[in-house]
Amino acid sequence: MNSLLSQLLIRLAQKEAAEKELHALVQSLEILVAALISSLTPDKLNELVGSIDVAMKNLPCNLETGHSSDIELLNNNITRITAAARRH
Repeated sequence: MNSLLSQLLIRLAQKEAAEKELHALVQSLEILVAALISSLTPDKLNELVGSIDVAMKNLPCNLETGHSSDIELLNNNITRITAAARRH
């Protein structure tokens, strides 16, 4: 019983470490993308935002079913990053 509990705690710690690593990676990529977007001219930024809008509207129907909260989260993150780029 103690061995099983120990194994479960080890797995939980490994998953938490992997989650922290993934979170750091996502934050790093977000910063890099925001920096790249900020360097675009206003015309290029508008073109990019338009392309993103088209891509979001063309998501496969099977992805949209049951994943509306995921799509909304994705859309909110994209909007936040592009809005920050527009302010610079």
